[in-house]
Amino acid sequence: MPGHLAGIQDSNVSMAGGVGLLMLWLLLAGHSIGRLSARAILSLTGHFRARPDPWLEGALRSAFAEFDRELTAVLRDAGDRHC
Repeated sequence: MPGHLAGIQDSNVSMAGGVGLLMLWLLLAGHSIGRLSARAILSLTGHFRARPDPWLEGALRSAFAEFDRELTAVLRDAGDRHC
């Protein structure tokens, strides 16, 4: 039948072929399918996760900023002693 050119079965085969070619292209480009899917899942779950408590986020940011300042001072002192 010439009228049956684009049926449901044909579109499924085309979609599966397209997905297969995309995966082959990604593998040949050096990407890991497992790592890409893990990143996609993590970004989706991170998108749906609620924001952290603002007080806790501020406390962590200030603690890391203080740690960074102290580490910079220690490394600067260690660099001065070696010169």
